[in-house]
Amino acid sequence: MINDNIILFLRNRSWTINNGNDVYYKAIPPAIFNFDDDFSILIPKNIEKIDFNNFITNTIEILSDLYDLNIDDLVTILAKQNSVLKVRIDDSRTEKGKISLNRFEELVEKIKLILTDTASFVIDKNVFSSKIPDEAKKYVNMCNFMQTEVGSFVAKFQLPSTEIIKERELFDRNEIYSYEINNRLFDILNYVNENIFEGDIVIDEEILIENEEFLNVKLLKDIKSFYDKVEITNLDISIHDINSSQEINNQVINKEKISKLDSFVKELESQIIETIDFSFNGQVIELKSKNPDGKKNTVIIAGIYNHLPFTATASLNSNDYKNAIIAHSNKLVVSINGIIKRTRSKGTYKEIYTFSILNDR
Repeated sequence: MINDNIILFLRNRSWTINNGNDVYYKAIPPAIFNFDDDFSILIPKNIEKIDFNNFITNTIEILSDLYDLNIDDLVTILAKQNSVLKVRIDDSRTEKGKISLNRFEELVEKIKLILTDTASFVIDKNVFSSKIPDEAKKYVNMCNFMQTEVGSFVAKFQLPSTEIIKERELFDRNEIYSYEINNRLFDILNYVNENIFEGDIVIDEEILIENEEFLNVKLLKDIKSFYDKVEITNLDISIHDINSSQEINNQVINKEKISKLDSFVKELESQIIETIDFSFNGQVIELKSKNPDGKKNTVIIAGIYNHLPFTATASLNSNDYKNAIIAHSNKLVVSINGIIKRTRSKGTYKEIYTFSILNDR
């Protein structure tokens, strides 16, 4: 119900919700607003009350002023439980809230590609994946173009938030929900802005392993094409839902930044990184633990894979770690099997199925 969604919206933005009385909940704002101590918003408990709709309309109008979201945005978020993606383009050609037809077509096309390939990436979990699963098409079919806003040019897209996009399968550990795709989209756009446009990131194997969740070649090419083909120089991007508002503001785009992104993608294409089931034999070369009876026990295993040196890092339970100590002391070969995130020469196990000592040295 919309009153429950309003309460969730406010709680997730640090409002205090008091039970109030039998008729209303009382929402008290966080200190950031600097309101008088007696300021509060009343939210009716009973949807059957004759003035329920008036109270809800008034509340939405107040929230619209407080959070710089228009009424349509808040109805989408609170009544439909969807997300709103807002793309604000601010330059001399959009200062009156207008945009050329060709530029608008490029914008919509590129955003659709970005949404499609973000969904594909979340589903396939592969840096080099270029296929489009049916589930990604399902997600994009749930997205809608919303009414634009004046104030430079603001394109808005309604994104699903609560729908299951991919059902749990026999060997998959979890379902995939639409909000996971929305959050990943923002995280990747923010990663591009902070680490590529504004940073001096150098790709090496550790960077690849640590940042795999942000790295998909096809998606990064989509983002580069979006900035380039739509001829964007100043941009605000935000995603709003019942849980949070995430924003990248005053993003200045120029040829140098687009060139940095292009170079990053080309370098990424020359690398290999994947998350797979992986069995590996080698010797324990390093042990790290403050308490072998605890859960944070790390080992590094070195060996040969595909005729090349390879090292794997793994966090072991207490029993396996004690076996690793024995193997390390006696220079014995160990075997490990599980899900690894790997490049050509190193990897980190994300989940371990088996760990054992082999007889041969």
